[in-house]
Amino acid sequence: MCGPYALRMTLRVLPAALLLPVLMASCAPVASLLATREEQGPPPRQAGPLTVGDTWTVGGPIDSRSVAATIGIEDLVDVPGGTASVNERDRLDAFAAGREGFGLARYDPDRRYLTFSWVGTGNTTYVCEVTTLLSLPYQGRLTMQRGGQTVATGTCEANVSR
Repeated sequence: MCGPYALRMTLRVLPAALLLPVLMASCAPVASLLATREEQGPPPRQAGPLTVGDTWTVGGPIDSRSVAATIGIEDLVDVPGGTASVNERDRLDAFAAGREGFGLARYDPDRRYLTFSWVGTGNTTYVCEVTTLLSLPYQGRLTMQRGGQTVATGTCEANVSR
């Protein structure tokens, strides 16, 4: 093909052909991110400061002694009023049975509260409620409960290790 038609087609295709390397180069960062994500899989589930795979150390002074617990975030599930590291049924069963060493973390997005609860010796329950999530370690209020009644209060500290 020669003549004016071929020249017109060349003039139409030439700008697109010149832009092709620029367009391909601009896609490289996106392609790189997608390839990395595909290799690593999706990011772990997160709710506020809680991330699946994290381990929290929580404790503080209460009733003339110091208490502490390590709470691992193996999963995050939706529960009434937020997201927790265990479902509501498992929590109720563990606390009702006084299963020593059982702990959970819960995040309430509406109030921006982080709560850690665990069962200690003698069917004692400890609750560390953090209401200000500014910087680690988080500071909060610690309560000790027996039979559903608060018997002592103190302060607590919560810190995460990834």
